[in-house]
Amino acid sequence: MSEIDGYKVIHLRLTADRPLEVCHQIYMREHFIRLEDANKPKGRTLFLLNVPPYVTEESLKTFFRKSVDVENTVNFAERPGRNESEKWQQYNIPFSTPTVPFKFKVAYVVFKKSIGVQRALALKSINLFNSQGECVLESGMQLWHSEYEKNILDETETQALIDEYMAAYDEREKEALEAAKNSAADADGWITVGKQGRNAGFEQKESVIGRLEEKIVKGKKKKELENFYTFQIRESKMKNIIELRKKFEEDKEKIEALKKTRRFRPF
Repeated sequence: MSEIDGYKVIHLRLTADRPLEVCHQIYMREHFIRLEDANKPKGRTLFLLNVPPYVTEESLKTFFRKSVDVENTVNFAERPGRNESEKWQQYNIPFSTPTVPFKFKVAYVVFKKSIGVQRALALKSINLFNSQGECVLESGMQLWHSEYEKNILDETETQALIDEYMAAYDEREKEALEAAKNSAADADGWITVGKQGRNAGFEQKESVIGRLEEKIVKGKKKKELENFYTFQIRESKMKNIIELRKKFEEDKEKIEALKKTRRFRPF
């Protein structure tokens, strides 16, 4: 077994008939850092580098459980770091949009006893195949095909999930309506004001709604910026000139009317 910069070089075997010379290589050593980490206890944690994207936590956990220790946990991370494992776990939330990045990663294997790390470092290979010599992982076109099929929703299962969610939603709405009728407080102590019951709110007539909508529209107009853009300033100047001319013509007419109504005409 070779060693590079303190890391033991170990081969990853996916099938029993594959020779070690052509297998992927993983680098591992005992994990230790200056600051203590409860999730990666000192003396019981194995650190693995260059783990392929298709390797799963369950496959590594099963292998080390059979070969080294009875109980262990496996955590992946995108890169070495104190909180990197927690960042990786956010991709595993059920019904969430983010998906686990398909890239090379690092792994932390925590054993029940400290002897587990020493036994793991003495291994010659990590064998991810069953007793028949068949790989327990999906890779290549098989993995791509499985990931593609996962993106295709089953119509019956999807409809069942939708019906279950809507049934629970209708039940919550019904309970909220009953609570509003009885003026019952919710868990936070708030009382929902409804149209019925002792604390009935105002009736939302069309006239009331219309007045509220007018206030909202007026408020929006007031908030609009005036003379902010160049075209607004230009239009404002033109309107001002037109109004001045109109007022000038009106004043001329008023002066002519006053001249005609004067009693004293010296000429």
